[in-house]
Amino acid sequence: MKPVKYILSAAAFGFLSAYLFSAATPARADDSILSEVRIGAMDHEASLFRDEVKEDGLDINGELLFDSPDWLDWAGAPRPHLGVTAATKSGSASFAYTGLSWDWNFWGPLFVEGALGAALHNGETGDSSTENEMGCAWAFHEAGSLGYMMGQGHRLMLTVEHFSNAGLCDLNEGITNVGMRYGYRF
Repeated sequence: MKPVKYILSAAAFGFLSAYLFSAATPARADDSILSEVRIGAMDHEASLFRDEVKEDGLDINGELLFDSPDWLDWAGAPRPHLGVTAATKSGSASFAYTGLSWDWNFWGPLFVEGALGAALHNGETGDSSTENEMGCAWAFHEAGSLGYMMGQGHRLMLTVEHFSNAGLCDLNEGITNVGMRYGYRF
């Protein structure tokens, strides 16, 4: 029942964030390169994807997305991002990450998004029976979202994110998080 409890908590956090922020419409300075601000909650190491879970808990996610620079037009104009996924449970890994995000509207207010980048974490890098063995302090970060545009820049997303070193270090258990995020796109 644990994954359902954390996913429902993440969904409630996402909907509450959307409600609280829906009244606020921040102004964007004409010279700003910031394109979107996001906040959300994730089920840390979602057990939907593996039988054995060494870490669990609720993570808080925050992310800044920037306007795509002209020199990235050749790659589909992805938006650079900076983010943090912070574990709320002691002993669980937290991550700071950066990379590129691509999003596509596919039907009315619905959109999908994919992201790829790199991350640093404070988790276990050696052998551990109680925590995920990440192998090295850096990792790759991949994420995918299914989102709904609620109008006037407000967006709600179901997100899956994965951190792993892709087998480039000796140990590589990786962590996959699932949750809800609210975003305001300027």
